[in-house]
Amino acid sequence: GIEAMAASRFSAAVALLCSVLCCATTAETPKASLRGAASSVQAAVASPPAGTEASWMLLGDHQVAKDEGEGLMTATGDLEFCKQLCSHFEGCKSIAFCGAQCFLKGGQVTPTSESVDNPHCTTYYRSVKTDATTTLAPDSEEMPECRSFTSVLVMNQGQQYSGNAEADIHGFAEMTLCTNGIMKATLQLDGGHTEIIATHIHHCEGGDSHQTRTAALCTGPPVVNFCGDNAAGLIAYGAKYSVACSGYNSADTSITENVQGTFIPNWDILVTERVKDIFANPDMYYFNVHSLADFTHWYPAHLGVCRGPLKPETSVIATTTPAPGPVKCFSFYSQMSMNELQKYPGNPDSQASGYASFTLCTNGTLQGQALIFGGTTKLIAMHVHRCEGGHSPQTRTAELCEGSPVLNFCGDNSAGLIDDGTSYLEACAPYGSLGASRTEHMMGAFVAGTNRGTTLAERVEDMVQNPQLYFFNAHSMASFNHWYPGVKGMARGPMELWTGA
Repeated sequence: GIEAMAASRFSAAVALLCSVLCCATTAETPKASLRGAASSVQAAVASPPAGTEASWMLLGDHQVAKDEGEGLMTATGDLEFCKQLCSHFEGCKSIAFCGAQCFLKGGQVTPTSESVDNPHCTTYYRSVKTDATTTLAPDSEEMPECRSFTSVLVMNQGQQYSGNAEADIHGFAEMTLCTNGIMKATLQLDGGHTEIIATHIHHCEGGDSHQTRTAALCTGPPVVNFCGDNAAGLIAYGAKYSVACSGYNSADTSITENVQGTFIPNWDILVTERVKDIFANPDMYYFNVHSLADFTHWYPAHLGVCRGPLKPETSVIATTTPAPGPVKCFSFYSQMSMNELQKYPGNPDSQASGYASFTLCTNGTLQGQALIFGGTTKLIAMHVHRCEGGHSPQTRTAELCEGSPVLNFCGDNSAGLIDDGTSYLEACAPYGSLGASRTEHMMGAFVAGTNRGTTLAERVEDMVQNPQLYFFNAHSMASFNHWYPGVKGMARGPMELWTGA
């Protein structure tokens, strides 16, 4: 009742206060119990940033390092903000600053590094070393192109064998593939019985007839994973499956929705090149499903239980939120800091700021990455909000407006925390050794309750037409506890449409 909630709120306040004031004298991370939250919810305190006081050097006016190394992130902001991003991004050693945009780079730059003239950009580098351990794929510096494909799945000639209990298996797969590495699929199978242990897109190799040289009957290695079983001894090609495939229900139907694809590393081709090749040569690719029964029968070969050629779609296949017309994808970014609505005395996250970038598509593909630094308590939710009401230009637009979340990104689904009726698909990354939280490849979720009467495609189009009405908001345990039952957040920033300019 009310007494229990009051006791829970008091415990949370004590735990949070200890996390801020007493962390230097205790080795155990304090726990907060909020609104009936599970005891596992922690007010995690980040380690102080290591090496963030490094000095910055100019390679030369309008000089860009000839060997910049790996591209880590592309951001929009002023020079000081770009330096902050690099200082908190593990593996970043320099930036190429180009006016209003910067490119974080992983290569070591020194005063004697070779450079080239560039009328628009200048390299700035850090004078202390950091470990280049990041695994984030280079950000594309061009707008991503996305296309949809379907595959009608049946058992083909090469997969048949006597006594097969799944001989009648059939189904379909719908995929969206983007040149920036975002890949998503929905799979439905009927007539199967044993566990679905792997699903892939394969590329044709060899063959001595038209059928065996193309996706109808060809064979070849997998190039993209979707759902599957990562257990030892099953089908593994160097990249883990993002989720397990759904089991069969009482009607012998398995439906696995919105599966994130994983590029299988290949020494001679990058993910962008692979996706572009699929666009250009879809008849050389097929979708393949492997069950436990066919795995056992064909072992050590992996032929699969049913498959189908990839077929380009000119419009999106209807799913839970139909999106008529061609798939359209847009890039957004948000430069985040604590704003006037979020300030309060004694705030342990008062220095929090960061940067987030997104690819949002009208077919439901929603992905982002966020780099947050300067905060101390656990990040429990990140959303895109839409402005509602307001009495001035500032409170009617993303600078100071308030409004409900329309897209969820990372967050904590524990009972009692921020719940808008739609689950977060993954947790936000904790603060690391550089005092930063970097959540990459966040999958977004359309918030059904706050989007009634609006399809996902319409929401994305509205963001394109009215970006000034949307803001990205990060919520911490401290901000949640302070503002409860209000939900103001820790740090936020307007959503900006990236036009490539």
